[in-house]
Amino acid sequence: MTAIEERPTDQGDARYEELSYDEWHAGALAALEELGLTYAELKEQARNRDFSSAQAHALWSLIGGTLDL
Repeated sequence: MTAIEERPTDQGDARYEELSYDEWHAGALAALEELGLTYAELKEQARNRDFSSAQAHALWSLIGGTLDL
């Protein structure tokens, strides 16, 4: 799996990079850690449609169903 990530440059223009699965996985885990959640907890919140924060809901919208955890 690959993903496209948008990264701004110093000039304000967006630069797009293709991420490997390992990069995507590491980024998703870092985001989960930042929210203090495991993937299983986030998945359960999604199943119940009861997210602990707007950030958790946004993260699920981004990574939901994409990780093999």
